[in-house]
Amino acid sequence: METQQRYVLGTRDDEGFYPVTVDQTPAGTVHRRHGSWYATMPGHPVQRAADRHQAAAHLVTLIDQGSRPTIPAPTPRAPASLIQGMRATRSYAHLMPQLRLSLANLVRAAEAMARLAELGWEPLEGYPGADQPWLMQCRLCGWKGRRFWSHLRGRNGDGIPRPITRHPGCKPVSKHADALNDLAALRTNTCPCPPYPRDKHPMDVDTCLDVLAAIQTALDGQAHMSAAVYARGILEPCPAATRRATALRAAYERRVKDQRDLKRGKRK
Repeated sequence: METQQRYVLGTRDDEGFYPVTVDQTPAGTVHRRHGSWYATMPGHPVQRAADRHQAAAHLVTLIDQGSRPTIPAPTPRAPASLIQGMRATRSYAHLMPQLRLSLANLVRAAEAMARLAELGWEPLEGYPGADQPWLMQCRLCGWKGRRFWSHLRGRNGDGIPRPITRHPGCKPVSKHADALNDLAALRTNTCPCPPYPRDKHPMDVDTCLDVLAAIQTALDGQAHMSAAVYARGILEPCPAATRRATALRAAYERRVKDQRDLKRGKRK
């Protein structure tokens, strides 16, 4: 109880962080991500915790140990060998998932972005997961802010985005349908985009299988920039994003099934 009385949780900001003061002195922040809580004192390692109070208590411990928030070290410049890869990905780099780079997360990101396009939203940063605030722009009026993908995708599989008003200050609900229909006219079932850099965006299961295999090979070899270049083809905007996402999901599930069947065969 004594520890709890020494810290105060502030108001949650738009990115999901709660500022924490210890003995009336700013000590850092706590935030929730995928079921766990984390304590962050700038300049010190992030600490995982079971709940927000345990996370805040960790900041109290750091203060008692003599630690204080410091300015994080400058981000190191990218090696010259990565510059070419960065140029190849900079047009969509903000759409890279904020989760661990994996095939499952890339496919989820592609599906979420395709659905956002259908709902009249434009993501302004990488897919953060279903229960994390996601920075995006409303294509109906230009508003920018954070929304939860778990709210936009609907509840219990109903596919109905919430809230119905979209966000404060948006167009009247009565005008949403016409505005979304105008945006739907811009979507296509075939990819009209220029090569990215060699071929058009993958639109069929077989091509998606090849792309997923290339990404996994790059990840296995710790070639993360190469993986990002391949990932560009499944993440950057495309008028046929819905078809692409459908093919990616089918390819990913086939890949998982084939690998499962292969393992079972080896055991026999």
